[in-house]
Amino acid sequence: MKSYFVALLAASALASPGMAFAQDAAAADDQGGLEEIIVTAQKRVEGLSDVPISISAISGKQVENYGQTNLEQISSSVPNLKITQTAIANRIAIRGIASGDNKGFEQSVAMFVDGVYYGRDQLSRLPLVDMERVEVLRGPQPTLFGKNAIAGAVNITTRSPTDEFEGSVTGLYEFNHKEFQLTGVLSGPLSEGVEARVVGYYRSMDGYFYNTKLDRNEPNVDEKYVRGKIEFDKGGPLAVEVKLEYADFETKGQPRDVFGAVGNYNTVFQGPFFVSTTPDFVRADNGYESRNKVFGATVNADLEIGEHTLTSISSLLDYKTREIVDVDFSGISFLDGTNLREDYRQYSQELRLASPGGESFNYIAGIYYQHAKLDVQDFTLFNPTFLALGAPFSALGDTRNDRDYTQKSDLISGFAQGELALTDQLRITAGARFNHEKKSGSRTLAIVKGPLSTAPLPVVTAVFRALNIEAHSVSGKISEDSFNPMVNVQFDATDDLMLYASFARGTKAGGFDIRSNSLPGSTTVARPGAFQFEDESADNFEAGLKYKGRNVAFNLSLYRTTYKDLQVNIFDGTLNFNVRNAAGARTQGVEADFRAAIADGLTISGAVAYLDFKFTNFTDGQCYYLQTPGANGFCDYSGKRNALSPKWSGNLNLDYTTPITSDIKVAFNVNADFSSSYIASANLDPRTHQDGYVKLGARLALGQIDNRWEVALIGRNLTNQRILQTASSMPLATTITRNAGNAYNGIVDRPRTIAVQLTGRF
Repeated sequence: MKSYFVALLAASALASPGMAFAQDAAAADDQGGLEEIIVTAQKRVEGLSDVPISISAISGKQVENYGQTNLEQISSSVPNLKITQTAIANRIAIRGIASGDNKGFEQSVAMFVDGVYYGRDQLSRLPLVDMERVEVLRGPQPTLFGKNAIAGAVNITTRSPTDEFEGSVTGLYEFNHKEFQLTGVLSGPLSEGVEARVVGYYRSMDGYFYNTKLDRNEPNVDEKYVRGKIEFDKGGPLAVEVKLEYADFETKGQPRDVFGAVGNYNTVFQGPFFVSTTPDFVRADNGYESRNKVFGATVNADLEIGEHTLTSISSLLDYKTREIVDVDFSGISFLDGTNLREDYRQYSQELRLASPGGESFNYIAGIYYQHAKLDVQDFTLFNPTFLALGAPFSALGDTRNDRDYTQKSDLISGFAQGELALTDQLRITAGARFNHEKKSGSRTLAIVKGPLSTAPLPVVTAVFRALNIEAHSVSGKISEDSFNPMVNVQFDATDDLMLYASFARGTKAGGFDIRSNSLPGSTTVARPGAFQFEDESADNFEAGLKYKGRNVAFNLSLYRTTYKDLQVNIFDGTLNFNVRNAAGARTQGVEADFRAAIADGLTISGAVAYLDFKFTNFTDGQCYYLQTPGANGFCDYSGKRNALSPKWSGNLNLDYTTPITSDIKVAFNVNADFSSSYIASANLDPRTHQDGYVKLGARLALGQIDNRWEVALIGRNLTNQRILQTASSMPLATTITRNAGNAYNGIVDRPRTIAVQLTGRF
């Protein structure tokens, strides 16, 4: 397999960095060696090699050079990070752990932007513009990143104003899918001690699927984003930065294909009910639209108190999404126009006191408060097409079930972390975070007949109950306390080599099931729903080393994490998913990365991860098509890997820059992202198997030595790999075929792209 070959190549490079250094030391010395990568993973400005965490850092320059626009595109280049779309949500997974498709779940991977928690799943679609860097911290991060960072954290830092005037304009056009990007930046002083930065961004794309029903290319994208920062620093003890941002990003259509027909599916779904199951980037459905609006305001203040720094981060985050989904994913008018609405508003305040650093004892301590309000509406429509199908389906014609949910939550946390130098070489760090959170939630579901519905209401109600759907109203309150400790030991074996070992305990909040269609304990449906679920927990052990020389740097980590009471969605066999704490899991493996300056202007870098994932106790799993359930009506996942958790993943990059005249330089990059095989569906159906792959990319740029202008040609997925990101069975397929046939649908990664990028700076 090509993916294993590349993985072994990367591992070989990691195992022998001294050879690369010895062969090219002189050339590398001429170049000046490797630049230090700066991160803020521990709420301090530090070099990447000084942070005892498994972490990947992607610079804003790399994001811009590749023409990447959001976290989903970045994730393919970060080992053990997987960000994917589903029908109604986005999943962020680290080391195989992610939250399911329920708006009541907190995310297992916490996302932060400029120190502010961005916890809603679809905020991962937020455009990435004018970034300083993106840090991916793997494993539980309980102390400094708080509750819900049980699988890891994504820490995004945007660029700040500059003390000298500068500006840039960057345009990109991708030929195959008619994608256009335009970004403008202005930054500089307004007066003495006052600096500002303004960023504007626009992106549009026709798409790479063709929808025959709607005669359009999909996903059709229209994105707008603006951000302003103003910084006040008069040279005294107080410095303040104010940030305002607004995003409006809209998508029409999903890159979703139907494939893998089995049994009599293709026989039944013919004629007026024809569904193509050929995986060819051509599809038919009745439409998907997603409109997201985000407003954020942040005030970040640093007050010098002697040699200490008191940091205050105050923020408001307002997020709205409106979606219309054809949830049968076909051109047949079955479940068209399902309406999803989400309104979320969050206020947060953090106060953090930090010692100056570089002392024998260093510490960070603080408190955090967050108030959030969430409103979700989910209206599922059964089209009048059902009227022609005969009993019992005809009773569903022109009906809908309307679900409303509202939630309020208040979280307060106290945290502290201290580092003590026992000797010049040996340091121990210990910390903990205490969380107290209260949530209240209420859910109502109503069954509504439309004007074309012909069945009496009791008949409609009975048919809905056969689908495990019944009208109801339920509410509840939760009060949770959690204590999350961590301890870390670091030893400097040499000036360049640091060894570390750590333990951390993480938790993720419990909550309420937003999408269930019936009451817990109901005696009138076959598979009762749920409302409340408990928190989950994880214990993580990790050990590793970090080396940073002049021309070579490499990092290695080994980890083992055990999860208890995982919050999962369980399919009820008809149309519904119910939440429960049903699983335990163990994830362990190795992660490694390296950088090497091997010649003047030439660097090579890469990363590789091995993931061993196993459900340790999951007896209530969803059965896939024709799988025989156990006595409890479910299937046992114990001992199996999770979906979307390849054993191997990684990347390899080569960068070369050289002048060709006294004023012009050329830059070349070639990169490969690789993954071994995995199952793409949450119910582990082997018919959704994705083979291992290598995704190649390249960039060729010509520019001025002083970076005033640049012209670049960018290619991604040059070998045109077809990559299945997520998958599931076609809704209603087994119902209409009476369990004699099935087919699958899934989100497919973007095929080959070729783009030209123009940049001017002043």
